[in-house]
Amino acid sequence: MNLGQQRAGLSRRGFLVGTGGALLAFAAACSSSGDSGGDEPSGPLVAHKYGETQVPVDPQRIVSVGYNDHDTILALGGTLAGTFDWYGDYPYGVWPWAQDLLGDAQPEIVGTASTNIDFEKVATVGPDLIVGTYSGLTQAQYDKLGAIAPTVAQPLGFADYGVPWQDQTRVLGTALGKEDKAAELVSAVEKQYADVRAANPSFAGKTVLVGALKGPGQFGVYGPEDPKVRFFTDLGFVNPPVTQQITGNFAEISTEQLSLANVDLLVWYAGGGYGDKLREELAKTPIYQELDVVRAGRTIILEDAAAEAMAWSTVLSLPYALTEIPPRITPLID
Repeated sequence: MNLGQQRAGLSRRGFLVGTGGALLAFAAACSSSGDSGGDEPSGPLVAHKYGETQVPVDPQRIVSVGYNDHDTILALGGTLAGTFDWYGDYPYGVWPWAQDLLGDAQPEIVGTASTNIDFEKVATVGPDLIVGTYSGLTQAQYDKLGAIAPTVAQPLGFADYGVPWQDQTRVLGTALGKEDKAAELVSAVEKQYADVRAANPSFAGKTVLVGALKGPGQFGVYGPEDPKVRFFTDLGFVNPPVTQQITGNFAEISTEQLSLANVDLLVWYAGGGYGDKLREELAKTPIYQELDVVRAGRTIILEDAAAEAMAWSTVLSLPYALTEIPPRITPLID
């Protein structure tokens, strides 16, 4: 994430949970109208962090409150009624790699990284399914959403914002009744990963650390469950011991702790136009300049569309990242 996204990441931990009486009344009406006496066929049970949710058969009005869930919904052929606008200046929060699949649909923006989830807007959209697998939904938020429509939260067993793209695709495939399509999508991307690994045997077993600028003179590193880190470990790289201390997807480190970055490859994520600011901060950090990995020229700053495709880490974005990024890091490792 870039600096703006780090701020968004901080705001993720404090989603707004207060809503007015109008929302509660609307949610009650939605819940009541959705209970048709049990004659309608039941969809699958989908497990997640807060239990299990029975989703409707063939949902037609899907609202994504996850940061990147709408990519996978579109890839599976789902119909979006609402989306979460993570970052970037794109209509409906949908990035270029997914816009063709959006077609003429005009989903409502139901939240942003700066304003968080707008529960009243979610209710007004009238969803029949709400999903937030790449999210940090709290129990309270899940309860409020669940009062509006069946809600699938982030999967149990992973850090918030840490679901692997394979698991996300399979979970949403189950929720949409598209298990076979989900399997096809996962297989296609996994084959691309396998092809890249085969073409770059030097990646295997090399240690990698992925960092970002958090603020003036402040840096952070991503944990093993962050999608950007998984992008590299899925290519054969391994996590250094220092990352074992990270329990979430991102941890701030002091300037002195930069000395722990004794790895084979140091990647800086600086999407969103923060590359120049990152370079400025690194240039005036003496400890960083003394690192072996820096002296050996085994560092790279990712800051373009390929970096964003890596950050999103969905079945729609990863093919582009896998085409663009490996050729840039091969010369640093070989």
